[in-house]
Amino acid sequence: MLPRASSTAPRIAYTALTWVVLFFAAHVYWYLGGSVGNPGELPGISRSLVAWAFTVLVTAAFPIAVLACLAIARGWAHGPLALVTGTIIWIGCVLLLVRGGAGVVDDLSRATGLLPNGLTGLSLEETTGTASPSASMLWAGWAIDAYFVVGGIIFGVLAVRYHTKPSAPDQS
Repeated sequence: MLPRASSTAPRIAYTALTWVVLFFAAHVYWYLGGSVGNPGELPGISRSLVAWAFTVLVTAAFPIAVLACLAIARGWAHGPLALVTGTIIWIGCVLLLVRGGAGVVDDLSRATGLLPNGLTGLSLEETTGTASPSASMLWAGWAIDAYFVVGGIIFGVLAVRYHTKPSAPDQS
């Protein structure tokens, strides 16, 4: 008895894969010096061990997410690999929703004046690196936070649709 995914899981897996590839492409663009949507380095974080470890984990997440999405889309995840793949997709869903959701709430709390320093306690200058960020910089930040939420939703739908259930036993 092999686990199998729902019939829509491959299509959703390709959607999640596209999300990951676009997200990775943005990081490559920023690494090569692109500035659209990138406010630059946050003050005081660039040289810390935590920042280095975070960078390593985020970098590792790209190929892991690609492989998990492809395993579902192409039907490679069978047996114990199905559990690992499903776990990776759920972890991606939770991390993306937490990161994106926190960013959206932080942005909204600053924009509405409810919490002038957001959830983090950091001023707008501390989060953007400039005392008066342009509207395009603010919108880019909001768009990135929304992109995380969209990714979390895609991965959540994939996690729900990619469920393992035993195939009907052979009657031969």
